[in-house]
Amino acid sequence: MRKEEFINWMEEATSLGPSTIRSYAGAINTVSKGLKKYNHLSGTLYNLNNPTEFETLTIKYFSIQEFIDKDSRGNKMYSNALKYYKRFLVDKEKSR
Repeated sequence: MRKEEFINWMEEATSLGPSTIRSYAGAINTVSKGLKKYNHLSGTLYNLNNPTEFETLTIKYFSIQEFIDKDSRGNKMYSNALKYYKRFLVDKEKSR
């Protein structure tokens, strides 16, 4: 599954600690649920392969005040998780 790939990538390609890695992997699920709530996504962000499509959904997510506030309360955990996931997608695309 893509979530495990993302976790492995963060362990190998970043200096993030184990708890941060777990938090970021979970944050992608949370963002997916938020996008589904507003009918911007039907599955999960973990199903996406295209960094451009992912970026479009990230912009949609942060156009909703509820999620801007949530990110602020969470010390930017969601925006940071999305940044790392985009880097992961870009790296995966390069290695094809």
